[in-house]
Amino acid sequence: MKERNEGKAITQMCKMIASVGLIVGFSLFLLSFIANAYNSDFFLTIVSLGIMGASMFMFGFGTFMGILTETYPKNELPS
Repeated sequence: MKERNEGKAITQMCKMIASVGLIVGFSLFLLSFIANAYNSDFFLTIVSLGIMGASMFMFGFGTFMGILTETYPKNELPS
């Protein structure tokens, strides 16, 4: 039986993308407290929270797709 790695690759890719997104979002969130003159209408705060939310959604969806790919039976069609 062949080992399938598609699901692991999808999960690993989504973990990396979500990690980068969370780091960028958290950095912008911390920057929004320092840059008060630029952040008068809370633009940086809203953008940073949106980036962090999108990263968490991407991680959840990517994990779901990875698990689905690993558990779905891959049947060979007879020729």
